[in-house]
Amino acid sequence: MLLSLNLFTLVIVLGIVGGIIGLTTIVVILITEKEIDYLEVEKKRAELEVLLKESKFLQLSSQIRPHFLFNALNIISTLIRIDKKREAEQATYAIASLMRYHLKEAGPLVTVREELEYVKHYLTLQELRFGTRLTWHIRANDDVLELPIPLLTIQPLVENACIHGVEPQITGGTIALTATYGQGVLQIAVADNGAGISERVLEEFEHWKVTYQSGEGKLRIGLKNVHSRLVHHFGKESGLSITRLMAGTVSQIKIEYRGVEA
Repeated sequence: MLLSLNLFTLVIVLGIVGGIIGLTTIVVILITEKEIDYLEVEKKRAELEVLLKESKFLQLSSQIRPHFLFNALNIISTLIRIDKKREAEQATYAIASLMRYHLKEAGPLVTVREELEYVKHYLTLQELRFGTRLTWHIRANDDVLELPIPLLTIQPLVENACIHGVEPQITGGTIALTATYGQGVLQIAVADNGAGISERVLEEFEHWKVTYQSGEGKLRIGLKNVHSRLVHHFGKESGLSITRLMAGTVSQIKIEYRGVEA
């Protein structure tokens, strides 16, 4: 039986519509596959960036260890040279304890409490070297103690205060460390009343923070290392700043925890 004109028209329309729907479905599938491929590429790129960031962070973390060991052995050498053999022996045991902290198998972050305990041991070691020429005190609010911080972040600043601030002074000096927390920001300040950082080093440090290129001078490795690790882990809003005082220097760590998976 021949189809009526209306029925024939309906069949044609359904065929066209069906074809359009089929074609649309194919296009949607192709677009979806492209989007999935794009998301996979973006995911792999993000994963590679994370791996690169972690690799760079671990490289910076490992860099500070031999630097510390070199300076620690210098302390023992100095004590032996000035005939303080008993103190040199105590220093050797102290350094062994400190090295256990350096070599601990943990992630790149520790708590502020752990870092401050380490700094206390380090300052006790320095007392063997400086005697009554060195006084120090630490003040940290309870709410900062369990916050995460990069391993060996505070100690290089304390070391700089000892070597470049207290040591050049005949009468020695005082090192004051304070740690506070508020509105998602951790502030740790290491201040000394010693010789004060030179304008040249300060200018070179500020230049390096912008360009990441050192000038002709030898910028202290500890300063660059601390700032780099803070920025790499917590972002560009975090970092290290240094201020020259009328008498002495203050180095301040700032860590922005807001929006960061610590």
